[in-house]
Amino acid sequence: MAEAFFGIEFILLTAFLFIWGLTGFTANNLKYAVCRNGRADVWRRLTRIGVWLGEMVLFLWFAVMTLMLYVFGWLFVIDRFVVVAPLLALPALAVMVLSAPELKKGGAVAPEPLLPILVPIQTMAVGAGLALYLVAIDIPAIPDIKESTSYLAILLGCAGLLWLYHKRRVAIVRFRQPGFVAGSLRAAAWAAVLFAVVSGWCVWSLKASRLPETMHMVNGHSADFGGGPEFSVAPMHHGGHHQPASANAPVSVTDLTGPKTGEPDKRFTLYAEKKTVTLASGKTVEAWTFNGQVPGPQLVVNEGDLVEVELVNRNIEQGVTIHWHGVDVPNAEDGVAGMTQNAVMPGETHTYRFVVEETGSHWYHSHQVSSVQVKKGLFGSFLILPEHEKPEERSLDMTVFAHDWETAEGAVTAFDLSDTFQGKAVQPGTKVRLRLMNSGSDTKTFSLNGTSFRVAAIDGTDIHEPGELTGQVLKIGGGGRYDVTFTMPETPVTLALVNGGFNPRIVFSKDGLGPADVLHEGPVFDPTEYGTPAPSPFGASSAFDRKFTMILDQTYFGFYNGKSGQLWTINGEVFPNVPTFMVREGDAVKTTIVNRSFADHPIHLHGHHVHVLSKNGKPIGGSPLVLDTLLVQPGETYEVAFQADNPGLWMDHCHNLEHAAIGMSMHLAYQNVTTPFTIGGESGNHPE
Repeated sequence: MAEAFFGIEFILLTAFLFIWGLTGFTANNLKYAVCRNGRADVWRRLTRIGVWLGEMVLFLWFAVMTLMLYVFGWLFVIDRFVVVAPLLALPALAVMVLSAPELKKGGAVAPEPLLPILVPIQTMAVGAGLALYLVAIDIPAIPDIKESTSYLAILLGCAGLLWLYHKRRVAIVRFRQPGFVAGSLRAAAWAAVLFAVVSGWCVWSLKASRLPETMHMVNGHSADFGGGPEFSVAPMHHGGHHQPASANAPVSVTDLTGPKTGEPDKRFTLYAEKKTVTLASGKTVEAWTFNGQVPGPQLVVNEGDLVEVELVNRNIEQGVTIHWHGVDVPNAEDGVAGMTQNAVMPGETHTYRFVVEETGSHWYHSHQVSSVQVKKGLFGSFLILPEHEKPEERSLDMTVFAHDWETAEGAVTAFDLSDTFQGKAVQPGTKVRLRLMNSGSDTKTFSLNGTSFRVAAIDGTDIHEPGELTGQVLKIGGGGRYDVTFTMPETPVTLALVNGGFNPRIVFSKDGLGPADVLHEGPVFDPTEYGTPAPSPFGASSAFDRKFTMILDQTYFGFYNGKSGQLWTINGEVFPNVPTFMVREGDAVKTTIVNRSFADHPIHLHGHHVHVLSKNGKPIGGSPLVLDTLLVQPGETYEVAFQADNPGLWMDHCHNLEHAAIGMSMHLAYQNVTTPFTIGGESGNHPE
């Protein structure tokens, strides 16, 4: 519904600019008609009609914004009321006070009232242009005093220039009437000036948007302390050795490692290499793989294990890393190129060592040029079982990735490598656990038809007392995971995607055959109302040391790293200009996340799990909901909380990786933590 409101707003502002631009033109012709004793009555009537149409559209815009305030809350319209509204209301008031009374008068129009007519009307057109620019290109999501006053200053400056221009022009026109040729040349000159200004702005913006060849990922120049105590931001270089992060001396991310000694409980080697793989339909994919397979090998460990993984890059020219998505590893083991390590180039190796202190369904993927490498296949599952549990103790435990593959025939969505019908023989009475993982960027809607089921866990965290579900579909954002359990009935059960087109499906039955009935419609499962309440470290009465706000927006047009197009923003900015959230170890942190865009945004905070407190202003009513990837759909507002208990420098980004690649990324930084790594062409590190 929020998309509809913002779409209506864009239409209204576009119409507003057109009406006031046209009205400014008719008012300008009134100047020439008056001074030449021409058809001033006609131009006056047209101008008066334009004024009332413009005021009507302005009223509608205010009505839409007020309704949005009522439906969605203050954060959805804060920039509209604080920055945009004054740009429209002030010149509109001037028009009604100065211009309208003069336009109502009958008879001839004298030259003297022309300035009170012309200047407010054309200033209104300038205000309309500034408003549309702010909404479409330069969104001040959380406006400050500078943003609020700078655009007002531009508006008032334009009003002053218009006054001076028209005062001089009226005096000239009264004594020397311009001919058709002179008027045409003047119009052409103004059009050329406008074209030159816009073109110059575009060229400058393209160049200014280019990212430096070498830079640090963390924005140390723009820090957000969330209303808590401020502290100096440590320089982004290796400033200390083996110091605790809470000490006054800086500590490098390279010191925040897992155990450097000791025999690992589980040891794995992953080889990154190119390979052509074939989908079930026969279509081929030029994939990038771990150990020659996609998804990569399933790594299974137990809670408390010391895990060692050696990454070997055989032939991926861009370099590779491994990020342990959903696992709160020490910062140095997080696998983000340019933040916690350098990308592993062809012929190089890198070893990750960490103790797993949680259980659940997780996954791993490359975080070097991740929007490309994950899509090509550099990912796999990482299962952490309870202590001493063996995977074979489950009757049927099946991991299913939903992934979008690029083939010569176009994009294909598949379950792992199966893009057609897939049958699996399961005997009735068998306990089944499906670990559903979305390794794509777009939200996937899963359907399980033919049985009741439970959502046992989300993002690897168990749901407290999950209830039986029937006929509900499951929306999983990019990077998210749902564990679904059921007992196999006598009749077939179908797992399918229902996102449109021919969808992959798995049929579970006695013989692996049977009808593939797919539930295409049904209520969408709401995890905030599922399960039963249980003790949680955060509640309505919790006190927080820092409170942050993330407003997710889109621009209709913008510039990023030398390219133009639609941008996805956080608090009105794109990486690296998004302010860094600054915390101290031990802080209790609350973040309000608002999606004002037209797209889903699965927000993934590295190194931490967030506890969902509320959705759209309503406290969650079911089981504690602990996530590493929160799907925020258009028009939604979430409050989440976490404990700052894992020192480091951490990414916080949209896991629609195409969005992250064009700037929808920011960072969480602990006090006194630094990094020696950089990103950019010279370093070879390109995490986003």
